[in-house]
This record gives sequence, structure tokens and C-alpha cells, in this order.
Amino acid sequence: MKNGVAILLCALIGLASAADYKLRTAEDLQKTRKECGEANKVTEALVAKYKVFEYPEDDITRNYIKCIFNKFDLFEDTKGFKVDNLVAQLGQGKEDKAALKVDIEKCADKNEQKSPANVWAFRGFKCFLSKNLPLVQAAVQKKN
Repeated sequence: MKNGVAILLCALIGLASAADYKLRTAEDLQKTRKECGEANKVTEALVAKYKVFEYPEDDITRNYIKCIFNKFDLFEDTKGFKVDNLVAQLGQGKEDKAALKVDIEKCADKNEQKSPANVWAFRGFKCFLSKNLPLVQAAVQKKN
């Protein structure tokens, strides 16, 4: 009985935390891109690449992506990806959120490699892009 109550309580807390997630807007994205770009000294040449969904394997880009994920409450440096928040943010207007969640979970590894947080966040980001580029492009274009 105690285990059942504990499981139910954990499930409710998980639902509450996902329900508490604040969806980010186009303005939020622009502000965050600017803040993270300045904080990580992103060059105009890199910005041009990002605009066409080219993300080179370098520290500036990895730190930039991690910064955005952190500020959007999609990733924690020690715990990793917040799958429910990612589903909420990227699944806006999408009917089949279960399929989206499955794709996100495939990319949201537990960092068995013990990589630094920026490498971990970037790895998940690149994986998700490879599986859902049209979805990401549509979400970003709505926000530009």
C-alpha cells in the first residue's frame, strides 16, 4: 500500500511539474538567442550557419545550444533533458504528442558517457534534429 501511494504521489508530482512548464514564445526565443549569443561570443558567421540549421561541433556552438536549453527549462546540467517540457514546447499544436515523446526519449540519453553538460545537451539536440528537422524548422520559423 505504501508503495502504491508513493508511486501515485511521484506520478502526480511529475504531472504537476509538466503542467507548470511555461511555454516559451517567439519573443522569448529571440531574447534567449541574443543573450546566449552574447554570453558565448557567437560570431556572425556562426549565426549564419545556425539560420540554415548547420551546427558545427565546437565549444561555442555547444555552449550556445546548452544555454538556450537551460534558459527554456528543457535541460539541467546534472539531470539532463526534461522530456515532458520538450514535448510541451515542441508539441504545440501537434496531435500525436506520444510519438513526439518517443522520438525525444530516443535522443535524451542519460549521459552514460559522462560527457560535459554542453556536449550532452548538444548530442541530444543533434539527434533530435536528425529525426525531426521539419518539426524543429516549423517551430523556429513560427517564432522568427
